Amino acid sequence: MSDQPVGWFIDWESKMRPTDNPGKGLRCEVDYKSKYVQVLNKYDMLDHESTWYPDEAAVIKAGLKVEYADLTAPIKIGSVK
Repeated sequence: MSDQPVGWFIDWESKMRPTDNPGKGLRCEVDYKSKYVQVLNKYDMLDHESTWYPDEAAVIKAGLKVEYADLTAPIKIGSVK
């Protein structure tokens, strides 16, 4: 387990997702120093890039609307089936 905070990113539908649970078949690699998130599929191919946010307040401060993704809904990215 990492000592780094989990945090959030804005997904492909402009909704917030936790970096430790981006969706079925996906995983995140986070560069906390640059606040960069890569969302990789099961083949380690890049599916999405985003900014890392430590919490909801940081998303609001960035001027973005806070809307949480439904983590139980199917993923709508072409490489995830």
